[in-house]
Amino acid sequence: MKRVRRMRETFRGRLLFDFILLIIVSGFFSLVIYLFDTIQGVKEEFVQQEVATKQMQSIVYDYIEQSRQVIQTTADNVETLRSTGSSVAVEQEMIDHIKTHNPRFENLYIADEGGRTIAFSPKVNGDGQSNIGLDFSNRFYFKQLQMTRDTYVSHVFQGRGGSQKPLIVIATPIFSEEDDMSGYILGALSLEGIGETLIANNFNQEQFPVVVDDRDQIVFHPNTYPSKEVKTVTMNPDEHGERMWGNVWRVFDEEKQQSQFVTYEVVPEYGWTVWIARPVESVVASVIKTIIPNTLLFLMIATIMFILGSILSRKLNRSLADFMNQTELLVEHNETSHVVRHLQSIRAPKEIIELAKRFEHMAEHVRESQENLRQLNEALEEKVSRRTKELEQNNLELKALNQFMTSFRHAPNIISLVQSTLQDMASILPYPLFVSLPNQVISKDAILSQESLCEFLDAQQKGYRFYTNHLYFGGRAGGMLLVGLTADQTISKREEIFLHTLSDAFSILLDNKVLVDETTKQNALWNATLSSMSEGVIVLNESGEIEYVNRFMELNFELSQSDQVEDWDTVMKLYGDEKDISRLFIDDQIFHVQPFSVIGSSDTIGQGYIVRDVTREVEIDQLKDNLISLASHEFKTPLTNIRGSIETLMRTDVSWDSSFRTELLQGIQEDAQRIRQLIDDWLDITKIESGNFPVELEAVLFIPYVKAIIKELQIEEYTTYEWNGPTVVEVDFNRFRQVLVNLLTNAVRYSDGSPKIQIRTEETNESWQLVIEDQGIGIRHDHVNRIFDRFYQVEMKSTRRKGGTGLGLAICKGIIEAHGGNIRVESELGHGTRFFLTMPKEED
Repeated sequence: MKRVRRMRETFRGRLLFDFILLIIVSGFFSLVIYLFDTIQGVKEEFVQQEVATKQMQSIVYDYIEQSRQVIQTTADNVETLRSTGSSVAVEQEMIDHIKTHNPRFENLYIADEGGRTIAFSPKVNGDGQSNIGLDFSNRFYFKQLQMTRDTYVSHVFQGRGGSQKPLIVIATPIFSEEDDMSGYILGALSLEGIGETLIANNFNQEQFPVVVDDRDQIVFHPNTYPSKEVKTVTMNPDEHGERMWGNVWRVFDEEKQQSQFVTYEVVPEYGWTVWIARPVESVVASVIKTIIPNTLLFLMIATIMFILGSILSRKLNRSLADFMNQTELLVEHNETSHVVRHLQSIRAPKEIIELAKRFEHMAEHVRESQENLRQLNEALEEKVSRRTKELEQNNLELKALNQFMTSFRHAPNIISLVQSTLQDMASILPYPLFVSLPNQVISKDAILSQESLCEFLDAQQKGYRFYTNHLYFGGRAGGMLLVGLTADQTISKREEIFLHTLSDAFSILLDNKVLVDETTKQNALWNATLSSMSEGVIVLNESGEIEYVNRFMELNFELSQSDQVEDWDTVMKLYGDEKDISRLFIDDQIFHVQPFSVIGSSDTIGQGYIVRDVTREVEIDQLKDNLISLASHEFKTPLTNIRGSIETLMRTDVSWDSSFRTELLQGIQEDAQRIRQLIDDWLDITKIESGNFPVELEAVLFIPYVKAIIKELQIEEYTTYEWNGPTVVEVDFNRFRQVLVNLLTNAVRYSDGSPKIQIRTEETNESWQLVIEDQGIGIRHDHVNRIFDRFYQVEMKSTRRKGGTGLGLAICKGIIEAHGGNIRVESELGHGTRFFLTMPKEED
């Protein structure tokens, strides 16, 4: 390898290798082009194979379609004959004639509406038995005809009865004048007819055609032709193949254990598949057969070109070697060279001699340039040294200014900022600097005085004379930059410019420091104010980025200033209402979004949103609406009844008997009691909502207490008991009775048929529990958690009953909680409801 590498570094080696590379590249492209032509030829063969496949598809389709048309035409003729009253003998003669002229049919027959044959060709089977009167009503194609009432082309199936070969049947219904199916005609196609038609097309010996039905059962296959039994092939390209290009697939034939190139088509209407397969090995063999001779020819030409290239490179290399030896004397030893005459004496190529002449001229020019360059280099070094010192001084000054301009944000106060800068300047300027601020003067080491500027100048007058520059910050002249000079010191023009720049920097950054402190204080105040708001605030800048969110938005929407505007859009889409884009709904909370524009001095610089929790306001509005709706509904009926009864009693043109008057007055009393009950319910719910719902506890014998209520409600025969709790309880007699009456009334009301109610009690050390269970219609799961809400009523056709304000269970819950207990419910739709009242025990 080292020898080869050294050879490649020489002119001869490179020239030789270029020859080899040229041979390889040209040969490679020649082989690629030839291989491409070979592949194109193979593809052309596959194009022809695709054409043959389409032709094969057309042949199969035409074969089936012609057979179907024969059967359909025969069915139409039979219908016509029957309309004229012809006999079965005429039909028999007709199908005999058709079978004679259409040998593709294995048999033909006509059957009645019950599936029994009335005409059959041939009339007898191979055993000599008659084919007339056979019952085919259990055959699958008969059931298919009854279902579709249309021509049916079957899949391949094993024949039985008249023929044992694999068959395909085509059956067409025959209709009466009343459009009822009066029978059908069927023709059984032999698969050999399809095979003979395909074989007649003379396919390539390396190709073989295959036809399968819609169940992958073989219609024609060269290896099984003629078929004796129904077989299935699983080489469907769509399911088991890999697409190569166009309609060419690569499929593995498990039976032959070889890969094949397949082109296939689907026969329209019937779902059959036809394909032509060619073994991959035959394609590869044909390609290799053409590549080997061309490869041998390429190797022979490459060898000849290599020999010629070697001879040419050797000749050129000799001339170049002599040229290099002569130029080495000239370059390394500065000796006079006679390279041109030497090359002319050995008859070197004209180009190399010309190159030698130019090289001699260049060498002379180089020697002259070297001397000039040495002189210029000495002068340049002197200028660079002087300029470097100036740049170093400027760099120190700029560095000090940059340090000062970037440190004002981090300085604890103005004095520290000024003093730190003066310390940095001490290494740059050869004289002391002082900064005069209101009532103080600052040096690099300390605050020299708390006196006024005049007092400072008087105190320092003996030591220095001062050069001054005013400092402006806070909108006025707020100080001076003082430069202490001794008697023999002066300030250069460059130093004067730097001091003016330093003064301007002091002024700007001191002014910025004051402004930043004021802005920070104001921002802290505004941030605290916005964070304390009970409404949410979000501000987007002109770029659509979130600029600010307050604590309300962080807690309720999990947004922060690091989020993007897409996060706010996601919140609006996720929780927004399509009908009202100003509302957001999160769980049980409702928020109102109010957009506003953020306006700068003149233009809009952003977009803001104020988000307010309006859940309570919406609940109050809903409560008002429910109250108004309830009042208009619940008061209307009893008031209408009272008004009607009073107008009836007040009529002077009619004399009412006392029993009727008493009945009307009782109705008025009941309606008035109903209105009073509604008012009492509203008052109770108002007290419960306000938290001012007193109860008066007293000792009650619980079992007699409950049974008295049961008796009053007249439901003793529907109620069973299981007493495992205390016999004496501490409750508000009337309020607890109100709870029991409500629950028991609901148990009766929401039961279909005779109600079944079970009451049981249990107790623990700290509490006792009353369970009221019914076998009524139950409550749907999504309503269970809301039945204790005010005005809530289950709106289902299977559960809705007349009457009720939706306040009863809310009042029950308020009464139980006023006792210090709780009430809960379990229910299953169609299987009843259980209410659990858990009450605390009173201490002895």
